[in-house]
Amino acid sequence: MKDINRALAALKPGDTYTLPDGDIIGNIVLPRGLSGSKGKFITIRGGEDTRIKAKDDRKAAIGGGGCKWLRLVGFSTVGGLNGVQVSQNGADYDPAKMIAHIYIVRVTAIDPVDDGIKANGGTDVHVHSCIVRGGRDQAIDFLGIDGGSIRRCDISGNPIAITTKGGCRRIDILRNTIRDCRDGLHIGERTAPQWQAPWTDYSAEGVDVRGNDISVTGNPIVASQALGIDPAQVMRDNALTTTKRARGQMAPLVEVNG
Repeated sequence: MKDINRALAALKPGDTYTLPDGDIIGNIVLPRGLSGSKGKFITIRGGEDTRIKAKDDRKAAIGGGGCKWLRLVGFSTVGGLNGVQVSQNGADYDPAKMIAHIYIVRVTAIDPVDDGIKANGGTDVHVHSCIVRGGRDQAIDFLGIDGGSIRRCDISGNPIAITTKGGCRRIDILRNTIRDCRDGLHIGERTAPQWQAPWTDYSAEGVDVRGNDISVTGNPIVASQALGIDPAQVMRDNALTTTKRARGQMAPLVEVNG
């Protein structure tokens, strides 16, 4: 782990670091504010069957604060409080402390304590072709993210598959497959005031939901404190199935609260 930490600390804009092959035992803490620059991403990629097996379930298997122009590509995590976490440093939405231009691609998160992939406080965050299995909270959790996407992910075994909240806006949720979860998508929900992004009064705004295949035991989609959700259009644009029954009737395919 010391060799990994030294290598990460030395990364500069445009660099690519390949994690060791096989199992890595321990949590990887990215250097605070690890940042590439425009057109020069820092890329951290998996080697042959790289699997980060967290030893401390109070921290993410791999994560860091204030990262910008960063790609995380092609590895697995096991355990940890969250599988992958990228977050702003603090709660004040200072651009210098926020995350920006983050791509998480072909990452598999297995059995985190809480979230599989968590991103909060920033702009331009993309999760693409990832797999999440298990956890007691969300598979993919966006909080206070302005601009980004969650695409082609495969999720199962979570209470909630995908959540966008706390002022998320301009997020595309496209062509994901969700199975064996309680709820599919939570578009907006109540958030503590200190985590609400300053650019909107809504918990979620301008979230585009299309082409998703969602089969759950509860509500496929719940919209709360969300702007711009047309339930009828969402039902036309997605394949939604629920096995939940309420008073002898099927649960709403798209439930709108507030």
